[in-house]
Amino acid sequence: MGDFRVRPIKDNTDRARALDFILDDIKALEIMINEGMLDKSHPKIGAEQEMCLLKEDLLPAKNALEILDKINDPHYTNELALFNMEANMDPFKLEGDCFTKVDNQLNALLKLGRKVAKENNSHILLTGILPTLKYRHLKFDYMTPIKRYQTISDILLKYRKRDFEIYLQGVDDVIMSLGSVLFEACNTSFQLHLQIHPDHFVDQYNWSQMISGPVLAAGVNSPLLFGKELWAETRIALFKQSLDTRTSKNQMRSKLPRVFFGQNWIKGNAASIWKEQIMRFPLLLTSDNFSRSTEQLKQGINPDLRSAILHNGTSYTWNRLCYGNFGATPHMRIECRYLPSGPSILDEMANFMFWIGLMKAQPENWAAQTDSLDFNATKDNFIKAARYGLDVSMNWYGKEVPVRELIQDTLLPLSISGLEKMKVDSADIKKYMGVIEGRTKCGCTGSHWMVHNYRIAKTRMNSNAALKVLTELMVEYQYENVPVHEWERLPESFYFIPSDINSQLVEDLMTTDVFTLREHNSIAIAKSILSWKSFHHIPVEDANGELIGLLTDGLIERHTEQAGFERTIVKDIMIKDFYTISSRESVGEARNLMNDKNLKGLPVVFDNKIVGIITRNDIKTSLD
Repeated sequence: MGDFRVRPIKDNTDRARALDFILDDIKALEIMINEGMLDKSHPKIGAEQEMCLLKEDLLPAKNALEILDKINDPHYTNELALFNMEANMDPFKLEGDCFTKVDNQLNALLKLGRKVAKENNSHILLTGILPTLKYRHLKFDYMTPIKRYQTISDILLKYRKRDFEIYLQGVDDVIMSLGSVLFEACNTSFQLHLQIHPDHFVDQYNWSQMISGPVLAAGVNSPLLFGKELWAETRIALFKQSLDTRTSKNQMRSKLPRVFFGQNWIKGNAASIWKEQIMRFPLLLTSDNFSRSTEQLKQGINPDLRSAILHNGTSYTWNRLCYGNFGATPHMRIECRYLPSGPSILDEMANFMFWIGLMKAQPENWAAQTDSLDFNATKDNFIKAARYGLDVSMNWYGKEVPVRELIQDTLLPLSISGLEKMKVDSADIKKYMGVIEGRTKCGCTGSHWMVHNYRIAKTRMNSNAALKVLTELMVEYQYENVPVHEWERLPESFYFIPSDINSQLVEDLMTTDVFTLREHNSIAIAKSILSWKSFHHIPVEDANGELIGLLTDGLIERHTEQAGFERTIVKDIMIKDFYTISSRESVGEARNLMNDKNLKGLPVVFDNKIVGIITRNDIKTSLD
């Protein structure tokens, strides 16, 4: 909706007007389908590449608009957050060396972006979720200052009536809330487009749903969020929760989230998808520059269907109907939205070809098959892929099959047959399908590589430093454009050479697994915790989680000798005037403060809440 001048709906009259335009657009689309007015020529393919911008310290940058201005290429555009950009590929006919053409253009655009980024002390990284992204990077000053983003955020919050919340469970758990839609900005994708013959759209859309699980399983690349191990493709769960306007007040009623896979195989024609969305999701936005599409058809004008497209852009299916009105004849596409960016361009192009080949290899009797196939099994395959990647079995035509076996024995040959049917160059098929084959044989997806190396790195450093090591390696491998199954793993004997103490940040060394006390706790339990964990000090929080005091082993020892010790609570003896340090300060500054004030450690704070502890021993260990 980048070229839309959108605004909130003012009142019921305005809502009725907006709805009337959408209904007219849907009617116009059905007329074009029924009267054969949509493009039936040779299909084209296209792609959208989202990317992350990093500062030299490998944390998210905020300079997307400046870099885009200097890139000065219409293929590039902004995204929701100032640490993201997008490059749009040109459409190419699905034939011959079309994948090489997309590959060459993508590499050329990325080369340009990297050059400008480097000139501005930044890096570009292709990844589903940036490992070094932190909660503080989701503040409003990281949102791209374009009115429609703020408008959408405000309206979704209005419907939700409270902050957006995420609760994700994997190896670790994440539970957070945010007063904007910027959780969505954590996700970066490689979005694929395939033009569809209008007479075959329903079957093709249903088939795209059928293959989503195994295609996603082969391409997972987003296992980490805020340093936590979650799903193999965490984007799927995160995106769903980041825009969820539902509440828990009416638990008896079943309502779909605005980000969803689907409820059943679609019937009728392509317009049924938009009909379903208008029935299920309230209108959020409108515009003052809509046209009467049915009237335009009567005048021989191909309509833009702007009102329906706008509403389609505020509900999010993982396989999306797209309508395009550029060129002589309007067309329809399916957009595959579930694949992540990265790990390399070669990996992305392999995923692209794998999906296209499968789409063109749809079984001839597919329409009849959907009558007997359980849609929920297909939906379950998708969720299992997002959770576990290649380490799972899937329901394929009623049988449980390990997904690696399913891809190697069934889907790879099927995809190759679809590509050959479209006369794609055999050398390209061998090149890109070889990547999928190599990846599935060893089970080495981007997520698998990340998790393995993150765990190894954390044996030598804290999680923040490990995430930076991981990100630095990913940037290097992407420059080489090596497929992820050929990326080297960190050895168990991995040795980390720390940077100069003044260039290291506190967050790179601090301990984030922090034990705290409440002010009403007894001194007896405080003494026990310090003894059990061999701590010298422990922070004290109030009921709101704000840091209000510090308790040391010395204080406790002095008070245990006094009468009435057993009745003493933490609040009575804690230090209320204490030193803290920001996670963004240098380790050198932390060491100097501890030396000057004769401290054994410092609480690390963000927004007056404790986020970690850094001690003399942490610094000493990093230098040994």
